[in-house]
Amino acid sequence: MSQHNIDTLYREHHSWLHRWLRGRLGCEHSAADIAHDTYLKVMLSNSLPTDDQPRRYLTRIAKSLMIDLFRRRQIEAAYLETIRHLPEQEIPSEETQHIVVETLLEIDQMLQALPSYVRQAFLMRKLDGLSYKEIATKMNVSVSSVEKYVAKALAACYLDSLKASS
Repeated sequence: MSQHNIDTLYREHHSWLHRWLRGRLGCEHSAADIAHDTYLKVMLSNSLPTDDQPRRYLTRIAKSLMIDLFRRRQIEAAYLETIRHLPEQEIPSEETQHIVVETLLEIDQMLQALPSYVRQAFLMRKLDGLSYKEIATKMNVSVSSVEKYVAKALAACYLDSLKASS
């Protein structure tokens, strides 16, 4: 991918992409951020769209980034709602809140990468506190399947923590 090609893609489609995003997001700043991140992803991917589909290509990347933004906002709002009920002296600092939200986003990303049945079994075990037998009944699978699902999720958590610490 040459610098000339990315420059051309940017010049010919950035204004359109920014307007398209602003219309969907209703926010000038978020639209500008996602437009920027879209072109950054294009550059990092080392691939350009075919000549006949540049807007489709850019739209696909931008939609993925919008989903990430919405997911981040949901997680952040849920966390802020949770700490809102704490006594004032127990509310974490802004820095700690930021670290917690980033950690929650990493956990969410890791969980989203798992097959849905593995994620479901893991969350039922860890969040709902259900036994393997209860999960097996709810999911209509064997107890040994549930054990494998939870083990797979725990392994993913462990591997993800190794990546984060290196």
